[in-house]
Amino acid sequence: MAEAITILSPADYLEWETKQEERHEYENGKLIAMGGSSKEHNKITSNLHGLIWSFFRGKDETMSVYQADMRVHTPLSERYFYPDIVVTSGKESYLENAPDTLLNPLLLIEVLSGSTEARDRGPKFEAYRTIDSLREYVLVAQDKYQIEGFYRNDTGEWIIREPVAGLDSTFSFAVLDLELRLEEVYQGVDGIASKA
Repeated sequence: MAEAITILSPADYLEWETKQEERHEYENGKLIAMGGSSKEHNKITSNLHGLIWSFFRGKDETMSVYQADMRVHTPLSERYFYPDIVVTSGKESYLENAPDTLLNPLLLIEVLSGSTEARDRGPKFEAYRTIDSLREYVLVAQDKYQIEGFYRNDTGEWIIREPVAGLDSTFSFAVLDLELRLEEVYQGVDGIASKA
């Protein structure tokens, strides 16, 4: 991921971003170019999207899942991000002057890489926690077979869950009645078998 390249107001960013071929996240006035993803990252994200979409299909039409291009706004210091996977429930709310900017995700998933892990665990998670509708945040490793999750309980506290590791393991969401088999999440991903 590239370094921040310039400073804009939130309104200028939203207008400017509509004219760009590549996506940019926005943090406190700074643009952060979204670099190209690795083959492993793309495969894991596609697998996750497919598994979640298949789970919803024919069961719950109030739920939607988006991959990579759904921009999410966080109320903390005007930040805009493109999570790898976004899940919504019920009526979706969008920013008034930016109908492609979601305000009320239920679940966000980030696939970690060496260049994004620190942001995904730090500033992004800090910002995501300010979204009132968000109930779960999931991090999926791409250098080992591991998924970890965080969820907001009924009193509003964020709870850290123990990571689930190994291809024979399953990850259960807190907000969806869905168990992911890591074998399916990592299907077709090469080069990390020795790190399981």
